[in-house]
Amino acid sequence: MIAAPLRDDEERALAALRALQVLDSAPEPEFDALVRTASLVCGVPVSTLTLIDAHRQWFKAQAGMPGLSEAPRDIAFCAHAVLGDAIFEVPDARLDERFADNPLVLGEPYLRFYAGAPLRLSGGEHVGTLCVMDREPRRLDGTQREVLQQLAVVASQLLEGRRARRIERHAMAEATRAASLLQHSADAILSIDRQGRICRANAAAERLFGAAPLQLLGRPHADLVPAPLQARELNNRQALGAGEAFSHESERLRLDGQRLLVSVTLVAESGPQPEDGGATEFIRDITAREEAAQALAVSAERFRSLSDCVPVGVFHVDRSGLSGYTNERWRQIYQLSLGQVSHEAWLACVHPEDRDRVREASHLSQGGNMPFDETYRVVWPSGEIRHVRSRAQELLSLRGEPLGFVGMVEDITERRAFESQLVQARDQARAAAQEALENARLLRNIADAVPGLVAYWRRDLSCRFASRSFLDWYGRSREEMLQLTMPEVLGADAFARTQPYLGGVLAGEVQAFERSIRRPDGRLGHMLVHYVPDTDARGEVRGIFAVANDVTSLKLAQRELMLAATVLDATVDAIMVTDAQGVILSVNPAFTAITGFEAQEVLGRTLDLLGRDDPALEAQARLALRTQRHWQGELWRRRKSGEAFLQWLDVSLIPDDDGAGERLLHVFSDGTERRQRDERLRHLAFHDALTGLANRSLLMERLSRLLGQTHRERRELALMYMDLDGFKAVNDSVGHAQGDALLRLVAARMTPLVRDTDTLARLGGDEFVLLLDQAAGMQELEQVAGRLIEAVSQPVVLAGQSVVVGVSVGIARFPLDGRSVETLMRAADLAMYAAKAGGRNRWQFADPPDTA
Repeated sequence: MIAAPLRDDEERALAALRALQVLDSAPEPEFDALVRTASLVCGVPVSTLTLIDAHRQWFKAQAGMPGLSEAPRDIAFCAHAVLGDAIFEVPDARLDERFADNPLVLGEPYLRFYAGAPLRLSGGEHVGTLCVMDREPRRLDGTQREVLQQLAVVASQLLEGRRARRIERHAMAEATRAASLLQHSADAILSIDRQGRICRANAAAERLFGAAPLQLLGRPHADLVPAPLQARELNNRQALGAGEAFSHESERLRLDGQRLLVSVTLVAESGPQPEDGGATEFIRDITAREEAAQALAVSAERFRSLSDCVPVGVFHVDRSGLSGYTNERWRQIYQLSLGQVSHEAWLACVHPEDRDRVREASHLSQGGNMPFDETYRVVWPSGEIRHVRSRAQELLSLRGEPLGFVGMVEDITERRAFESQLVQARDQARAAAQEALENARLLRNIADAVPGLVAYWRRDLSCRFASRSFLDWYGRSREEMLQLTMPEVLGADAFARTQPYLGGVLAGEVQAFERSIRRPDGRLGHMLVHYVPDTDARGEVRGIFAVANDVTSLKLAQRELMLAATVLDATVDAIMVTDAQGVILSVNPAFTAITGFEAQEVLGRTLDLLGRDDPALEAQARLALRTQRHWQGELWRRRKSGEAFLQWLDVSLIPDDDGAGERLLHVFSDGTERRQRDERLRHLAFHDALTGLANRSLLMERLSRLLGQTHRERRELALMYMDLDGFKAVNDSVGHAQGDALLRLVAARMTPLVRDTDTLARLGGDEFVLLLDQAAGMQELEQVAGRLIEAVSQPVVLAGQSVVVGVSVGIARFPLDGRSVETLMRAADLAMYAAKAGGRNRWQFADPPDTA
């Protein structure tokens, strides 16, 4: 497997993806509709809208892989697709070295085909793909590739439009929060139009002026101002420019005539039309002179609280320009701490290219020569540049004396970017609308080109769209079809049989069913029908996508496949199909019965799970398959439990007739029991039934074989012919059963004293023979004979009696005492009788034959 390299603009692409704020978001119908459309147009079961994050691919929408929301990036096909502008297509992943051993190919979902169109944002960043996939190899035609490319463009536009809508909703929420803040403010707030009438008043204003709810609305503002001050108040409002503020102390009248000493902040407002402008008064009652000091402190605290809550920076400077107050937002905008605030520190934050202009404007505003209203750039310590607008208004005392300046600063960076985005979004929306018209025409042409029947029915079952093949099938024109309902088109009988599926799709569930439909030529055909719900943003079904395909030939093929599957399931032999690399593609139940592996445990895995036999034998089998296309033989394999079994195997090569690659058909049975039975029979044929030692036949066969080898190499052989001494008396005294037990004990005592290369045999009765291969000299043979005599002569308890037997040993050597089986056996036998004659329980070498 070859992982995809990173994008050339990886960091920029990841930043753009994060800015979309779409990762791990809830499903959205427009994206779901795109993947369903891609799946239908390309005729594949799987489609996804994928976003490539730093370590994963995440599916914003997907069809055909329920429950799957993401996958690692290093195995993602889409990580390759985002590297270019064109469609990235893999016709057969098994044949592509980049993906042949990919987990998504070898395991679920067993991908064979992939085609993905990159999602390209307006800034050129590739953030994901719109892709289609299949479990079978295939290729897209030109029309499908074009549609997939266009759908990817629409998906990219939807992603960016989604971001624009989020920004717009944020701005509206901010406006709502500001309105709520003003309504619940402790200060009286009045909005005054250009005609001097009150158009808005908060609850604090109604309490301050002793008015019932809504009683202030429409009333002339002059009714709340003592007559001597009315002209000055009017001049104050008219002198303010749009967005400017002016604070001063003044007097107001309650509706009951009581005079109030108040502090007023007047802010000019502007509207869409010149006549829509006016002003807003922020009024605070400062009547209680005896509580003046406390009221002043409370007023200052309220001002701080209010200024800390508003989304703008607020500041106050004295006549000399020294800073007197800044709110938290002001310090955030300039990235200054409370201890750093000063006139010089403020100027140092201004962008060097704007600093002289701002310094001059600040200087000219001192002394009330002109208001300060400047837009400029601020440089943060991190190097980030922000755009701000700052305004200041001269502050006068109740006697009209200048006290300094009050003003505000607003960070307009996002607003400027938002305004730019709105312009861009408007242009994109226009382009998208044009593109949508073109896509609609293209989709109609695609639907007309699809060989199946395609239609769209509204929820009331009236026809909205029908493809050319659908119109031809029912013999209707497009205009006629759009005037008809589904019952009128299908007929009463067919509609009645369709109603259960209509109920399901109108409930939001995809429906798939087969239906026998009379063809236009009168023949009966089978149709595979899909009803797919079209849902709106609230999840309500607006209509039905209907697609019908002629599956008559597939139906016939299905019957044949079912018959073949029945035969495979019924056979007692295991049947397994693999590809040319030994990957298991299918097995029958007999395979599970023999090996213990269930089908789901082996599919997609290689034959190695059954173990390996002799490499030379397996190489011989592979050669036979390449040259003769068939091999038959036995191999040792292992079951799931680890138990070895003998596999009687017949392998045939299935040629590549359908482009899927060569296949191997393995038919095998369990030959273990037969082999074990044969080995038991062979053992019984060549071994003594009482002692388990070699019998006469096996002894003669081995002796003959060793004598035959002496023609090719020098070998030293020896025969020890042994007969028990006193066995007949023991057998007569304790019985034959105990005699047999004694023979088995003698065999057990002699067996550990011989080498693996030697053969110890029982000829019958109490006669034993030891064949020694590559025997050494007489001294070693005497030692072997001595050990045998000593082992046999040990007392043994039989039937409660302690008995002792001995053994006489006759020794013959090759080639000294004979060169054939018969001469050696005769020489050893004679030597044994000589040992018995010489006193028993001893050994005797054979006399060399007379060569005279």
